[in-house]
Amino acid sequence: MDLKEVWKKLEREKLALPVVGGAEIYKTSKHPVQKLIHSFKVALGFVVFFELAFAYLAFSIPQPIVKAAMVVMMIVYIFYFVANYKTLHHIQTTFRMDQNLSHTLQSIYDNTQQSLKFQRKSALFIYPLAATCGFFLGLSIDRNVEDMLQNKSIWIALLISILILTPTCYYIAIVLERIGYGRYLNQLHGLIQQLNSQP
Repeated sequence: MDLKEVWKKLEREKLALPVVGGAEIYKTSKHPVQKLIHSFKVALGFVVFFELAFAYLAFSIPQPIVKAAMVVMMIVYIFYFVANYKTLHHIQTTFRMDQNLSHTLQSIYDNTQQSLKFQRKSALFIYPLAATCGFFLGLSIDRNVEDMLQNKSIWIALLISILILTPTCYYIAIVLERIGYGRYLNQLHGLIQQLNSQP
């Protein structure tokens, strides 16, 4: 297996050459694995930001039903944090150049795909929940949510919001996933194929 030829090909595709034989990938590398690491770190940063925002809203808004909704969203984002952190940790601890490179990259690729697929499926349950919490938050700005929920038209508006926002948010999430992870997963898959094709 001639790894030098693989790295040269990656260089021609404007990817930096990792140091073969090093224990771990360097932070300055533009290897697709490092790009995945960066994407997951950015995702974790957004999760922490929204977690803090929901915590602030839960403490600052007096209406109990809205407080409960914000706590629900905090729990949801804890789930997202754990899912992304576990995937990031797996990548960082698995990618070692002193091991079987093809097997290592395949493990990273499969684990990342499984994690993203699991999050996509979970989102089909989470988005309606998030839409409901956001709806309550919007109502609470100048109204009493519990009183408003006595009105049948409010429930109809909530249902319509869920039906519109769930597929819309899911589609946006797929697009963002392709931007944040898709290109690097494709590069990683191509690299694995190159490695496996070496005699």
